[in-house]
Formats: sequence, structure tokens, C-alpha cells
Amino acid sequence: MPSAYTMFGLLEKIDSPYITVHRDRCVAVRNRNATCARCATACVSGCLSIKDGAFAVAPEKCIGCGTCATVCPTCALETRHPEDKELYRQCMDALREHDGHVVIACDKMLAAAEGRFDPAKVVGVTCLGRVEESLIAMLAANGAQRVTLVQAQCPTCDYAASIDTARAVCASANTLLEAWGSSTRADVVEKLPASLRLDQPLGYDARRRETLAHLRDEAARIAGIAAVAAVAGEAVAPGEDELLTQQRYTKVNEQGVLPQFVPGRRKRLVKALESHGAPQASSVVTRLWGQVTVDADRCTSCRMCATFCPTGALRTCDNNGVWGLEHRPGLCVKCGCCVDVCPKDALSLADEVPAESLVADTWTRFNLKPPAAVPNQPHSIKNALQELLGSTNINDRC
Repeated sequence: MPSAYTMFGLLEKIDSPYITVHRDRCVAVRNRNATCARCATACVSGCLSIKDGAFAVAPEKCIGCGTCATVCPTCALETRHPEDKELYRQCMDALREHDGHVVIACDKMLAAAEGRFDPAKVVGVTCLGRVEESLIAMLAANGAQRVTLVQAQCPTCDYAASIDTARAVCASANTLLEAWGSSTRADVVEKLPASLRLDQPLGYDARRRETLAHLRDEAARIAGIAAVAAVAGEAVAPGEDELLTQQRYTKVNEQGVLPQFVPGRRKRLVKALESHGAPQASSVVTRLWGQVTVDADRCTSCRMCATFCPTGALRTCDNNGVWGLEHRPGLCVKCGCCVDVCPKDALSLADEVPAESLVADTWTRFNLKPPAAVPNQPHSIKNALQELLGSTNINDRC
């Protein structure tokens, strides 16, 4: 993987009317040892890729499908084609027209079936990889009995890889909804439901609804492009460009950790699950959350894992003589950064997470041996020498 400096420059190229980049959230920018490359692995167009072991960007290939944003654990990439709020609005409109059944289809499928379905009952996306769990959960919380994703003939599509992401999202969402007692399910199918089909060619009223929807989408797209252009056109005084670049880099704060952020999608997902009440399952296994375990015998108490944790799921604990780490599964996004940065392989990340911990402020404490040299503490140098020389009295070794 590239250095944090190189990665920072590469991410700059992705920022566009289609994708918003939050560089300080990217674990590869936060630490050069992070191995996360999910965006490049999931990219369907070749905009993001791994070539000869290096991260590569070809921004001209981006189609705005949003698959990279779906798989990014920290929401360092956010899609704007459409934004989450707009896609949710479209789905709710379709939900009301279709008696509790939300149908989302890829543009290729809709183009092939043009004139034979009611456009008011279906939502179009560039690729099904655009759909993620919080959208499905919010629809379920607001009356959706079923969410159906309709693919075209993916084996012959240039962007077929997005279907793998869509299936993973549906499996994850179904696991969570079942754990919370919801009967709503999401699935991927290859044909438009019969309930969408028109007995006669598309009439005037349907064409009018379709045209209005298209105009709304186009207006939103143009507004997004204009906003980006306005920002890009702002004048930067001579000498300030370098300062601006420096300010964009992620820095450790007064608490000794990098800036932390819990993705809005995670918050919306949890809120939607909470609307169903308490979880009925004891644990869940999804692509979204993880449970960290610390091997105290291996750990050197450097606690760099907490320093680089992007969400604050890992935090330090050194109150009342207790030195250690605490982990909250509900804040964990399973990015793996903590495992990657640990110099002693003392951390492990499990897929199974207690269901209650996703909605509760639950922390697991790992008591550790305090390091010999704690910065800015009395006798730090002396303690470090004692640890190094293996003696309680450094004078004995002189």
C-alpha cells in the first residue's frame, strides 16, 4: 500500500460531483500500516484499483455508482449520485405507490424494460452496489415489508462486480432485521416483479410522473456540480495554498488520539433497529461490526490501537491506578486498523458481536501492564532503565 502522503494525494483525485472524500476518515491515510483497500477491491469501473501492490486511481472512469462508499467502513467516501437522503426519499415515494414493497433496479434493467413498468413504483440506481444496510433498515422501520433489488444480466455487464456487494448487503441487513424481530427481508432477483408491469403501454400520467422524477434528479445533480464548482472557484491567496494543504492532514489532538468520527450511516442503522425494540438474538455476525480482544501477555501497552482507531471504539483507560484499554463493539466498524498497527500482534478481531452491544453503551475492559516509561511522568527515565537492565536498582548495574 502507498504511504499516507501518497494516499492523501490519490484520494484528492476521487473528489467529484459523484463522490465526496473525507480524507481524515480513511484508515490508510491515518496510518501507513493499515491494509484496508475495500474501495479498490469493490470498484466496478476501474476508477480505484490495486496494481502491482499499489493503490491506483483513474478518476475519469468513475460512473458514480457508489459501491466504493458502500464498502468503506469509515464513510471516508460518500456518494452524491444520489445522496443518501435523496435515495431514501425516492424509496419512500415508491413504497407508498407499491403497497409496502420497495423495488430498486439498476439502470440497465430499467432501460431494457422501458415502457413496460410503472416508474412510480421502482427506484433506479446506476448499480445495485449503491444500496447499503441503513437504507434497508430505515425502510423496514417505516413500513416496508420487502425490499427487492433487481439486477440486469450481470454476467454480460461491465459493472457486474457490484452484485457481490449487493448480495452481501442484503445478507447483512437480513441478519440484523431478523435479530431485532422484523419480518422485512431484502433480496436480489433477476426480473422485475409482476406487480410493476403495465398491461398497456405507458400512458400520459405515468410518463408525466417519470418526467417529473427525472427533472428532480437532474436538478439535484446540477446543484451538486454547481456547489463543487463554486468551492473550486474560490480564490486562495498566494502562500495560503500550502497552509491549506497542511491543515487538511490528520493530527493527534490533546487527548493523544487522531480525530474520530462515527459514520452517519451507522447511527441511522442503529436508530432504525432500535425502533423494533430490544434485540431478540443474543449475537449477530455481519460485515459491519467486530469484537476486539487484546492479549495482555503480548501487549506492550503502547496503545497505538486507540490512537489510530477511527471511531473511538478503542479508548485508553488509566484512572485510579488502572492501566489498560476498553472496547465498545457498537462503535467498531471492523476496519481492522487496530490489528494492522499493533507491533506485537496482540489484537484480534472477531466477526460475532453481542446484539445488545450495538445499541447499548457497553465497554469491555482489558487490564494491561503499565509501560516503564510513561511520557511526562516522574521517574519515567529511571523506570525505563530498570526495565531495560532488569534490575530494581539501576546502581547495581553500574
